[in-house]
Amino acid sequence: MTKPLTTIVIFLLLFCIAFLAGQTGIPVEDGGEFLTVARLGGTNHPPGLPLLSLSSRVSWILFGREGLRVLFALSAAMALILINRKFSVPIILFTSGIILLPFLNERLLAWDAYGPLFLIFVITLYRKPRLGLEAGYLMGLALAIHPQGIFLPILFSWKKDSIPRFAGGLVLGCSLYLALPICSASGAIVDWGNPGSFANFLRQITAGGYREVYGSSMGNLSINSIILHLTVIWNMFWPVLLLPAVIGTVRLFKENRRLLMKLGILFIGDLLFVLIINPMAAGTSQTAVLSLLVILVLSLTGICAIEKWRRSAGIVAAGAVIAAGMIYWNPLPDQSDDVIECFAPAPLESIIFLSNNDFLYGGWVMKYVDDKRPDIVLLATGNFSGWFERMATWFNPEVDLSSSVLDVGDYSMSRGELANRLINATVQDNPTRPVFAN
Repeated sequence: MTKPLTTIVIFLLLFCIAFLAGQTGIPVEDGGEFLTVARLGGTNHPPGLPLLSLSSRVSWILFGREGLRVLFALSAAMALILINRKFSVPIILFTSGIILLPFLNERLLAWDAYGPLFLIFVITLYRKPRLGLEAGYLMGLALAIHPQGIFLPILFSWKKDSIPRFAGGLVLGCSLYLALPICSASGAIVDWGNPGSFANFLRQITAGGYREVYGSSMGNLSINSIILHLTVIWNMFWPVLLLPAVIGTVRLFKENRRLLMKLGILFIGDLLFVLIINPMAAGTSQTAVLSLLVILVLSLTGICAIEKWRRSAGIVAAGAVIAAGMIYWNPLPDQSDDVIECFAPAPLESIIFLSNNDFLYGGWVMKYVDDKRPDIVLLATGNFSGWFERMATWFNPEVDLSSSVLDVGDYSMSRGELANRLINATVQDNPTRPVFAN
């Protein structure tokens, strides 16, 4: 590789760019949940994502409110360092510019599972481990971040080593899942799925709740999902990565067909995961992460080939990436103003039922992370799990949320009807508090 001092300087450059381009304020989607876990501790939504939960908590301990921004900038910078064996002026320009492109920062810098997962895949691509202890441990870590870690063996060298050692490494990495029942049993405030019992633990790590809600859409091989996924991939290629990726593909076909085959399988695996497991997110920033890895490897190979042919041409090709990054730059969404607008009019000591997850998690950030509006109680119209209510009463113990499903009806009723009845019961049990449903 490049000399250590040079590598450190380039790493710091990439980290600074990634940090400046990272998430600020109150994020949309699951980012607010991850930030709340960083502040309060606990477990994330199914399947639990223990490595991400623990890393988030450590980031808060070390860096406070900016912890997740630092964590994801470190992950992105490390991945871009390891994906390159050597650095030159065109490669430095390319890797600096690529961070600014929306398709990369919304996957690697947004507060979700995909940045750390991408790093594990890049480490595996860099290390090319045999089927032994190291390979098993990396796969265990990947699975402790996101289920897509199941595709990590595609990048193994598959030379004979030791299956028992691989199994041992896998168990070692996956043992992070023991954090879920331990945190739950110790009274973690954010306690998705209550995985303190064996039955709830299995339900959590297998994402049973998601299968109940989205199971009918899984495995349908929808044409619409395919089109959405391919549209996302095309937007990654266009306008500046298509030519380098084509040149990189040709070069790998001539010089390293084994790697090209692995990248092709990874590309197909990413598509299958979207179609079979996650079709509801097709076309969003929560998909095509593995395809992004494939595209970056092909594009970097292409930039190297262009530079080898003519250095000035390599600089022009890499400069085009920086120019595109500046032209198409789009900051990660910050919903701080919308959250303030949503909650500012609420009277003191309001109980608010939210149907919008962006506002729910945004409200968590406002209340639990930024310590604003400690008087309000935040609940979800679509989730009356016991831990949601315990989280609310932990900070507002005077609120009465004792009415259960069996107090207002039974489980044969529709989800919407039960929600309405439970909200009405909350109104009756808390006559001095204003209750709103948004």
